[in-house]
Amino acid sequence: MLRSLTRQRLPRSTLSTRAVVTRQFAHKTHVVERELPKAPSTKSRTPYYIGGAILGCALWGVGLGAALNYQRLSSSVVKGTMFMVRYDPRVIALLGDKIDYADSWPWITGTVNHLKGEVAIAFDVAGATGERGRVRFSSLRRGTEWVTVEFNITRETDGTTVELGQLELTDTGAPATSQ
Repeated sequence: MLRSLTRQRLPRSTLSTRAVVTRQFAHKTHVVERELPKAPSTKSRTPYYIGGAILGCALWGVGLGAALNYQRLSSSVVKGTMFMVRYDPRVIALLGDKIDYADSWPWITGTVNHLKGEVAIAFDVAGATGERGRVRFSSLRRGTEWVTVEFNITRETDGTTVELGQLELTDTGAPATSQ
């Protein structure tokens, strides 16, 4: 009975596909009865998911590589190696003075693993004259002592190599000049 009182009846013949029927309930709520619009055609989202996964993995890989490179760059081994290269007179003669990393964001290749006792790194340096060189340093721990396996610099233009190996150091830690 309540239903018949709250609903206005329209004959079916007056309802078309766009016709609207309004029902009024006791609490003044209006309900519009009509056909729902057709849903838009949905395309497969799989290409977006695959593209997002590829982009996410690429960003993760770049971020991880940059973090690991920064860790190697900040290690005491790289800093000590760079100190030796900067102040060695043979390297200054090879590349010029004011030796620093060749790029604004240097890439240190290799590994620095103090726990396993293995260090093998390589990086590019450049002098004030614009000459570039590749520094290679490799060291292994035998018991409690570290043994330098390789420590050299190679000029890129002509391949001239200077073995830095075992050097005598001054009181400040810089390489001694042989005069």
